[in-house]
Amino acid sequence: MNTLKSFLSGTIHSVSEQALVQEVIDKINADKVSACLVEKEGEYIAIVTREDIIQKITGKKDPKTTSVAEIMSSPLYPVDINMSQADACIKISEIGRQHLVMEENGSIVGIVSVMDLVPEELIKKSRNGDELFIRVGNYGDQLIADEKAKK
Repeated sequence: MNTLKSFLSGTIHSVSEQALVQEVIDKINADKVSACLVEKEGEYIAIVTREDIIQKITGKKDPKTTSVAEIMSSPLYPVDINMSQADACIKISEIGRQHLVMEENGSIVGIVSVMDLVPEELIKKSRNGDELFIRVGNYGDQLIADEKAKK
């Protein structure tokens, strides 16, 4: 079974908690990622995702004057890099967040997104966040059942 290690890109995209949301938008677009970790004094304290920007900024606040600290999501949900893809799907379903932070030996080494873990058609079929998290959890359960059937 795949572990999260197979989804590791090697690059952690991050911004300062004092950064403006526009900087995050520019970074997400330039780096073609769906999230950035938020740093404070050399520690990762939160995450800002495309979803955060869409839900908390679009039509409500000016990204050029709003700080990352106003929209970041916290706490982070660190998981071991050796966690299975199936267990990661179940964890995402349980916490209702589309990103997990991967740790190795107590250090953050990357971010994994629901888009990395599940087939695109599963995401497209979901009409809202609640439905997505149910489908992702069910997909994790199915991966576990498939693995057991192989044995």
